[in-house]
Amino acid sequence: MKTLWSGMVAALMLVPAMARADRAERMERRAERTDRQGERREKRGERRDERGEKLIQKAEAKDQRAGELRAEGHVKAANALERSADRQERRGERLERQGERMERQGERREKRGERLEHRADALEQRKASAHAATPATPAEPTVSPATPAVPAN
Repeated sequence: MKTLWSGMVAALMLVPAMARADRAERMERRAERTDRQGERREKRGERRDERGEKLIQKAEAKDQRAGELRAEGHVKAANALERSADRQERRGERLERQGERMERQGERREKRGERLEHRADALEQRKASAHAATPATPAEPTVSPATPAVPAN
């Protein structure tokens, strides 16, 4: 009977350790996923930033062309080209700001993923040390020699 109880106690002591191990694995997977999301977002932000810069350059070229048209006497066409250039420039600036924001967000997500991964590793370490510290069978209290044995009647 004592063996049965000690076996049940040992099994119940392992359940939280197994649950922590599963939690650590889930946390590590989440950390890796967050890290990858951060990298993707950062790259996407860089591309958006570059697109915005290109749009601004195109808008400047349109402004120059509008100036040439105005010098040639084509005022209406120059005005239309300038309006188009202004819209394109504003769009480029907006894309640049979005890109910078996405880059910063990506960096934050990467850092968050690294922190999560570090926490998962720490959790696994605690689980391993707790598992190593628990004995396979619980120690039974020993009778000290100073206490006299009482004979059974």
